[in-house]
Amino acid sequence: MAEHENVHQVWSEEELDRALTTLHSDVTTDDTALRAARAELMADAGAAQPSTVDAPRSRGWLRWAVAASVVAVIVASLLVIQTMRIGDHPPTASAAAAQLNSAADKISSSDPALGPTQFRYVGTHAWWMATTSANKQSFSYLAENLLETWVPADQKQDWLWRRDVTGKRKWVQGTEEQARAAGYPIDEAAWPEGEWRAPCGDFFAKEEGKQPCTEPGSWQRPTPEFLAGLPRDPAQLFARLKADAPGNKRGDAEVLVLAADTLRSGLIPADLRAALYRALGRLPGLEITEQVANLDGRKGTAYGVNDGDIRQEIIVDPTTGEFIGERETAARNLDGLPADTVMTYTSVTTAIVDTMGTRP
Repeated sequence: MAEHENVHQVWSEEELDRALTTLHSDVTTDDTALRAARAELMADAGAAQPSTVDAPRSRGWLRWAVAASVVAVIVASLLVIQTMRIGDHPPTASAAAAQLNSAADKISSSDPALGPTQFRYVGTHAWWMATTSANKQSFSYLAENLLETWVPADQKQDWLWRRDVTGKRKWVQGTEEQARAAGYPIDEAAWPEGEWRAPCGDFFAKEEGKQPCTEPGSWQRPTPEFLAGLPRDPAQLFARLKADAPGNKRGDAEVLVLAADTLRSGLIPADLRAALYRALGRLPGLEITEQVANLDGRKGTAYGVNDGDIRQEIIVDPTTGEFIGERETAARNLDGLPADTVMTYTSVTTAIVDTMGTRP
């Protein structure tokens, strides 16, 4: 394989589930350039794991590799870290638990009702990292992705999903000029784009040889049945989160990942969101990583867990209890990425609209 083909995107679990089948399955991948990427996603991709990052659980059915276009750079500002260590049963006076409980208190008892002909709009503005090597040089960039989903009141009806890769990049390692000089094919597309429709949001069921609406629900695919079956008691919900992340190598950061996967969907009812915040307050090592985190002009409090390599964060508006996004940051120097470099960040907006395909 040519060196410029050694590229990997850091995709969310949802992205892997939804976009996997649009990628070529006959391409192989080499893992030499991406030790700083999320170990979990590399394990899911079937790639060999770097020695510096332990890989959590893998899904053997996943097979993907991609050739991406360019490389870009961002140096993140230093985070103001307030380390508030929490035990398995944290005192309510701990800062992180107290603020999450306060955010839970701000959530209304129920969400605005979705009419039978209306749609729930979920807009995701994401910057995801890709990394590559060319001629023995390493390059990394954050790429802008815009994803929009329209979910009908009856989720067994057709959903609509749109994705646009804008071409905007923020440099992390190297520059565009250096990448071009090294011979990297900077103008090739990195992620699939387009529009998909399917009942239950099973946009790629046909390609996977499955029937829509037959897959069981999960934290990454929160069906109404899955959500209804989750406990609302914070202690029981925390136990469920821990049970669904057994033996992983990211420790308590993986629990936060599961919560973020579900919150990102925009489909979590108000009572479960409140219970989830209270459950996360029980996480050992939970930190208030930034009192005023800004995502797309929306400000909230960032709560994170450090697994030694990556700091996993969710960001919550303290005045409304609204989940507004998530972030992953290098917890230490990782293969040329300085500590505190933002590796991915995502802003999420939800609303109710009357017509599929229209924006709020």
